[in-house]
Amino acid sequence: MPKSGMGSNTSQMKSHAGPSSVLAGSSGPHPLDDAVQESTTLPPLYEAAVLYAADHQFAALDVLKAYLREPAGKSNLRAWLMLFDYYLLTHNRSEFDSLSMLFTVKFERSPPIWHDSNDDGDPRRKEKRERKDFFQIKPGADGALLAEIDRLEAFTREMGSARVDFSKVKSILAEEGELFSIVLQRIRKSNLPLWFNGLDDFMALLKKCINESAGQTAQGYWSLLFELCILDGRLNVYEELGLEYAVAFEMSPPVWVTVVRPSTADDVQDARAASYDHESGFELKGVVGTGSKDMLAQLTAYAASRQEVVINMGSVLRVDFAAAGMFFEAIRAIHLAQKRVILSNLNELVAALLEVFAVNKHAILMRRKAV
Repeated sequence: MPKSGMGSNTSQMKSHAGPSSVLAGSSGPHPLDDAVQESTTLPPLYEAAVLYAADHQFAALDVLKAYLREPAGKSNLRAWLMLFDYYLLTHNRSEFDSLSMLFTVKFERSPPIWHDSNDDGDPRRKEKRERKDFFQIKPGADGALLAEIDRLEAFTREMGSARVDFSKVKSILAEEGELFSIVLQRIRKSNLPLWFNGLDDFMALLKKCINESAGQTAQGYWSLLFELCILDGRLNVYEELGLEYAVAFEMSPPVWVTVVRPSTADDVQDARAASYDHESGFELKGVVGTGSKDMLAQLTAYAASRQEVVINMGSVLRVDFAAAGMFFEAIRAIHLAQKRVILSNLNELVAALLEVFAVNKHAILMRRKAV
């Protein structure tokens, strides 16, 4: 983000905040520190938006309050609306109501209406939820896994998804590996998402079994390894294994398949129930962060068959500063595919951040109607 040429008004900000400059601050090793440093070069509203995006909520609030005490800020409607959104997003009803009275006196019009924000997408709240699709593989007394593998398929189809825990698996036969890979392929082809606990250790066990096996007797382990890489999106590991496999067997490995799944298993029901039409568009929820790659991949797939891509941002709490560059690239790619992109129902804090990152060069930004 350039530190020179930054004016104190919106038009100057937009002319300088190109992606090549702003994205640098979101891709470094310490994006939160970068956000604090870079925010000091921005006009107050953009400074507050960057700080909020970096999860420095109190610093963002201080900037907004200080600006509203200045002559320019007192009459800036957008600054007031941003502070309303801040109190709404942080669930501060008492401050929201106090601001409402001041707003009515100042502008002689009705203030925004308080409504309970949808925080289902906030990962900090999801961490506390009980997982109903958790499946721990428990070997039999003799270490056998066949019964558990069969049970996993039935469980996943009943629940619609599963998080598979491998922590209790200490051994596996090649035949069990082959059956396991077949079951996982059937689940994948049924579009039922899977997540894994203890996958690194389990994959290390499979590699150990391969090293201790001879030739074709290890085929079941290879098949399971490849399928787990596909399901967990580990393309780099898959390619490394593919080279080893090609040398060992003088044949190509299975074909790579890209699997798109919701960001977390808690989003599965939302993803299935969502009906994307022209009016509501593709709905993003919660905090758009560095772990939202699957959600953005779904957005890309949704946009592929449409000329006008409406993205409903009404349930977005925050676009994390560290992920803003990734979000920009996703929107830019859709726009460069000759699509008309509309981001609707933006809160003021997210809208300002997207302007900082020049997303408005590739999409129409529509802030939600507050008053």
